[in-house]
Amino acid sequence: MPDSQLFNNRELSWLSFNERVILQARDENVPLLEKLRFLAISSTNLDEFFMVRVGGLVDHVAAGYIEKDLSGRTSRQQLKEISEECHNLSTIQSDIYYDLKQQCAEEKIYIEAEIQENFEWIESLFHEEIFPVISPVTLGPANPFPFLANLRMCILVRIKQNNKEYDSLIMIPEMLERIYRLKRNGRSYYYTVEQIITNFLPTIYKGYDIIDSFVFRITRNADLSLHDEEVEDLLILIEKYLDKRKKSNPVRLEVNKPLPQDLKVKFNNFFDIPDSHIYELNHPLDLSFLFNIKENNKKYHYPGFNPWLPHDVKDKNFFDYLKTKDLILYRPYHDFGLIGNFVQQAAEDPNVLSIKMTLYRANENSKIIESLAKAAKKGKHVCVIIELKARFDEERNVEWAKRLENAGCIVTYGFMDLKVHAKALLIVRKEKGKIQRYVHMATGNYNEKTAKLYTDIDYLTTDKQIAAETVNLFNYLMGYSNIYKWRLSENTEQKVTTAPNSLREKLQELIDEEIKNARKGKKGHIIAKINSLYDKELTLKLYEASSVGVKVELIVRGICSLKPQVKGLSENITVKSIVGRFLEHPRVLYFLSSGSHRVFISTADWMVRNMDRRVELLIEIEDKKSKKFLQQLLRDNLKDRAKSWYMNDDKYFKLNQESNTGYNYQEEYITGINDASE
Repeated sequence: MPDSQLFNNRELSWLSFNERVILQARDENVPLLEKLRFLAISSTNLDEFFMVRVGGLVDHVAAGYIEKDLSGRTSRQQLKEISEECHNLSTIQSDIYYDLKQQCAEEKIYIEAEIQENFEWIESLFHEEIFPVISPVTLGPANPFPFLANLRMCILVRIKQNNKEYDSLIMIPEMLERIYRLKRNGRSYYYTVEQIITNFLPTIYKGYDIIDSFVFRITRNADLSLHDEEVEDLLILIEKYLDKRKKSNPVRLEVNKPLPQDLKVKFNNFFDIPDSHIYELNHPLDLSFLFNIKENNKKYHYPGFNPWLPHDVKDKNFFDYLKTKDLILYRPYHDFGLIGNFVQQAAEDPNVLSIKMTLYRANENSKIIESLAKAAKKGKHVCVIIELKARFDEERNVEWAKRLENAGCIVTYGFMDLKVHAKALLIVRKEKGKIQRYVHMATGNYNEKTAKLYTDIDYLTTDKQIAAETVNLFNYLMGYSNIYKWRLSENTEQKVTTAPNSLREKLQELIDEEIKNARKGKKGHIIAKINSLYDKELTLKLYEASSVGVKVELIVRGICSLKPQVKGLSENITVKSIVGRFLEHPRVLYFLSSGSHRVFISTADWMVRNMDRRVELLIEIEDKKSKKFLQQLLRDNLKDRAKSWYMNDDKYFKLNQESNTGYNYQEEYITGINDASE
């Protein structure tokens, strides 16, 4: 088969996922303002997609790169198909936006409300808060377009005076609110800042006739290389990179309505952007403002819930608890606050000698960061590996690095050519004259905010082998040992496998075992819950497994290079995607392995970058109760119908087209999640 029949295109596969996110806003079982949130999420998703993925493809074309991707497409072909699909998604967004706007109006929630309805309030707002900080710039030969920052909202105004026409530019200051709310007589009115400014253009341009106006913004390439031979300090390099990203080449122009041909040509020439990358929308730009449509009525939101804690954890010394049993948690259903409390307890415990931790993304006002700083100030040995290259969190991570260093922590930044995506915590404590090590490993970040929005696995143990291998992990990350000399002994199989060292090989071995057993007439079974699959070797290996009768069940949230249910290729493979209230984020793997039922959690998706260009972890879970919990989790994911999309070849469909009925595993887990400790 040609590659186009073997593999899905990465970018189109991701756009298919974002369409599934958008369509959550049409789900009749999703509360009204949560529908707006899904529309906002789809908008921010597309911003990042253009900055990173489209930006990279544009660079390929500019460099004359003509190699084809897995699906047999060149970069130029991909850009053409991306443009077609994104224009289609924009139409879907518009239709849903105006439908939801009408639904909100029926509930007395008015989005982009009529200005005249509250004119005096808006007029006062404009003159007091907005007008004093805007500075129109008239464009002409002496005043060309000024530099426009990435995603900066602007208004181009066509004005006329004494039979002469001019173009003027208003760059909306970032310090202004994007949306303004007025609550009056039981009604809620929402106005965007660009809506208000556009309404008062005659006030801004006194003495001129207003011919027309266009709200627009530029998206710039953020897929920039970090390599710089003249800079040895990664912290300095990251700060240079952030400044460069703000000024990179445009990859998309969005405008709120069709452009006249002369203005389109002007945009084409100045921004060096083709027509295919110009998006003339029928709805407001940057729908992320919908995150700020907030009402107190509970019926507009998902019901609140309190995260659970395993019953025997409460009110106990956590160190004593972990010496008796392992613990597995599934956020947000289990309370991630337990991990923050554990780090805090370690910071304050006089018997704790050291705390070592990786940090990829953390939230503002992080309790965990505060505890690490406190521990260092108390004289404990605190080592933190901060990944400065975490996309779009670089600036915050630079701030964390400086703050932790000032508190006395030993801070390193991983590697120039690898991202440290591993999530690990090691606490060393002296107990009765002996050293005891406590390990936490997770599929998600140490981020207390996203822990309430993403599903992820937390695993805590005092297993001696895992602890010893975690010590090796931190020695490697801190630059003290060679990752290729990890094995504790020749006769001991590692419980913690790492990328880029051997994770790919480990996965291939596990799949090969199922293939071998199937060829012997035994059952072969693989279940993989991951975020993305885009790797030629692993995809081909799964095709091989299917061809000999191994049952392969994939739960892939987003990108998937594999085509299931193709005759003669993947008839024994199923692929489903769960898109619901929470973002599915954990990686959980199951292999039948002749009835031994091997279960793993991992930080790595099945992608080239994760296998070859990141430090990732794969941890085998042997604790019986934890293993049982994870197997049940996979069964419940496979059982889900309400929020599941099923893939056939390269298309997704829902089993219930008319209604989202059936088992909803996310909602069931909110109602009550089984304790792994029972």
